[in-house]
Amino acid sequence: MPALPVKKTDVIRDLAKLRLPEAGLLFLHSSLSAIGNVQGGPSAVVDALIDVLGPEGTLVVPAFTYPEDYPDSADPDWVFDPTNTPSGMGAISNEVRKRSGALRSLHLWHSVTAVGPLAKDVVTAGNKIERSAWDANSPMAWVLDRESVIMMLGVPYQNLTAVHVWEVEFNVDYRLTQDVTRRMVNEHGQIIELVSQVHARADWHPGSDFNRLGEQMEDQGLVTVGHVGNAVVRMFTARDAHKMARTMYRNDPKSFLKQGTLTPLSYGHTIQNMKGAQCVVDPDKAFPTAPPITAHQD
Repeated sequence: MPALPVKKTDVIRDLAKLRLPEAGLLFLHSSLSAIGNVQGGPSAVVDALIDVLGPEGTLVVPAFTYPEDYPDSADPDWVFDPTNTPSGMGAISNEVRKRSGALRSLHLWHSVTAVGPLAKDVVTAGNKIERSAWDANSPMAWVLDRESVIMMLGVPYQNLTAVHVWEVEFNVDYRLTQDVTRRMVNEHGQIIELVSQVHARADWHPGSDFNRLGEQMEDQGLVTVGHVGNAVVRMFTARDAHKMARTMYRNDPKSFLKQGTLTPLSYGHTIQNMKGAQCVVDPDKAFPTAPPITAHQD
């Protein structure tokens, strides 16, 4: 069966049905191929998101380059170029990165890109000194502390990076803080040192299960569930997710870790291919990609 044909007007219509807030602050995790065969590619999807958010809205996406998805960054001689280094987070993330007016935060492995009136505030975390991508001074924490909305567009809760911010906040015992030093290209084209703080997993870390958090939010009616094209969409406020995460952690400090098998998602289908895990309405209508070479583990 061919992939579902999707136009920009279809994306706008589906986003409107989900009631994506106009003038909002949106943090987006996404998969283009989950949507289907999109006419105009990632540009059409980003155009639609910006159209629905309106001129007062700000779109934020992960622009991560951590070694699992961007092997070059493991090389001590690698140089991070905020303007030209591609994101390892897919076509939609890279399209946002290349937009006029888009700004990118400075972190070796976990930068974010933002476009819209709050973009500068996002990437500079309100002019705080940034070294960590996940601590209270980070761009991601800045977004999560505002009246922001998180959208999982064709991807599972496993991609919900916000949980890492909350793991640092809760001071979990399975994250180890350390500095990693590389180099970067600054705004003047000079190569300078870049020191980034990372929060690596302890050796005994069994893998993450953020689906458990998502399913509990859905059980309590905190998530708007729908679709854009063939991609399952899950949308919720950062405030609700943070409150649920805090409650779960207080009840069980291992709430975000795998406890046996990964929690299955009750709506739609989760498929695995070379892009990782995707959440779709109909697996036969996703844009075809090769199967995974190895299983992805967060």
